[in-house]
Amino acid sequence: MMRNTFGSNTEAKTPFYLRITDALKPIYSSLGVDYPQMRAILKMKMTVDSRREAVIQGTGSSDQEEGKEKNQFFSSLWVYTLLSSFFILLFVYDNWVFQYTTYFSFVFIMIFSTMLANFSTILLDVKDSVLIGTKPVSSQTIGAAKATHIGIYLVSFTLAIGLPIILFTFYFNGFLAGILLLLLTFLASLWSLGLTIVMYATVLRKFDGERLKNIIAYSQIILSIGIVFGYYIMGQLFEVIDPETLLVEMNLQLGHIVLFPMWFVAPFGLLQEGFSVVYGVYTLLLVIGTIVIGVLYYTQNNKIEQNLQKMNSSQAKESTRSLIEKAFAKLLCFDSIEKAYFHFSWQITKEEREFKTRIYPSLASALVFPAVILFQELSGDRDSNTFLLGILPYFSVMLVPMLAVSIQFSTQYKGRWVFHLSPVRVRPPFLRAVTKVILIKILIPVYVAISVAVAFSTGPTYIWHHVNGLLFMMLLMYFETQRTAVTLPFSRKYGASEANMGCMATLIFFVPVFVIAGGLILIQSLYPFTIGVLLVLLVALNFWWMNRGFTSHPKRAKKTNTVAS
Repeated sequence: MMRNTFGSNTEAKTPFYLRITDALKPIYSSLGVDYPQMRAILKMKMTVDSRREAVIQGTGSSDQEEGKEKNQFFSSLWVYTLLSSFFILLFVYDNWVFQYTTYFSFVFIMIFSTMLANFSTILLDVKDSVLIGTKPVSSQTIGAAKATHIGIYLVSFTLAIGLPIILFTFYFNGFLAGILLLLLTFLASLWSLGLTIVMYATVLRKFDGERLKNIIAYSQIILSIGIVFGYYIMGQLFEVIDPETLLVEMNLQLGHIVLFPMWFVAPFGLLQEGFSVVYGVYTLLLVIGTIVIGVLYYTQNNKIEQNLQKMNSSQAKESTRSLIEKAFAKLLCFDSIEKAYFHFSWQITKEEREFKTRIYPSLASALVFPAVILFQELSGDRDSNTFLLGILPYFSVMLVPMLAVSIQFSTQYKGRWVFHLSPVRVRPPFLRAVTKVILIKILIPVYVAISVAVAFSTGPTYIWHHVNGLLFMMLLMYFETQRTAVTLPFSRKYGASEANMGCMATLIFFVPVFVIAGGLILIQSLYPFTIGVLLVLLVALNFWWMNRGFTSHPKRAKKTNTVAS
């Protein structure tokens, strides 16, 4: 049987996503997109995504060895379905507005976080214009292929996190409410994609080069902070009147009109409670907002590819070593090889935009979420909430899985061959160096900032508890890096199919964080002598891995990349 260019059977079954886009062909054509060209580009992108590169010979999964294609993004979606299943408890309330306000707040947080952290690098990629733009393919067709490429992932992700609520809506609230929720959930996904593209297009019109990269990174931080604060404000819209009957009252005011997730909830208010001015206005805003985003996308999408070329217009700056970098290299690195890798890792995390766009949103959320909890708890009874405040710094541990995965990727991944030519053992000193860089530049500052805020609010009660917590987090970063680092750092190409890597471990970390944080603080509070014992033990373990940590060769598991995700 003859095989095509991509190596797949010519009679292979048409993928489901291509059937959907084929059904939408008239819409693409009406927008001025050459659909056959766009379909070919899209098929190529998805095929490449399903074929992960074996970075080191012999480390590929068994699926690759057997010639099978497997997209890791789709393989991890069941975790999000499991997570969203907990929202089924919302149906104990008989207030549809409360149910779907909570639901859409969760949906937008998850989608925007995924979009900003995992797909910004794909939206801002300029390779399509270089490789395809030189051919007789319009920029509008290229833009549509890129948007559809990410749209497939986003819609799949949205369906995964929304499926349990959608199914139970059909059962509890009726067929009409279920259909409405299904449509609005997919509309929320398209809103997220459209808003992100429009935001980037607006920024790209005014700025170029390095300044543009910084603005995009800062805008991601601002959006992440806004999402967390918006979720907090959402919680203030409702008040439980009667806990026994679960009666909930909505405190909706004119100022809440800026909370656009409420626009998606208004149709359910109309369906359950009948017409009201508030629900009518919000539903009208939803319709108008959808039209505006569609018009903006249509008018800006053909320009974004041209403006993206500005990303490479900045002049290269000479990398300089700061006093902080030099000081920590001398303090923490115990040989010249590790010190060289320390400087390399410091500079690459400083300069690479792709690394920043993946980490910054999660970093902002890690700071803002404890800040919101801190504000909430301090507004109540401080004495009764002291224990909860004490475990707040441990929330920074949630960054560990994402960071451990992110250090594997780089835009300069093809240069990895240089490391393999080294006559000395590369892996142990390299991993020790990059782990120390991540701790110094990201994890320790976040942890210390939250700890200082807690200490300012509760006094010196938990200072030594937090010192031990910091040492524990450093040790956990070592173990997580050892577990996930199947290749050398910065030696893999980041792709859409691997966008969810690290997310599964982050979700799993929720339970251990609460158990370990509460356990450590409780034990040290009940038995004060354990503070010194834990301090000595954790210092010894951290000193060991900083000197002797990591093995020369990674374990070659059968499902390497699956475990890493």
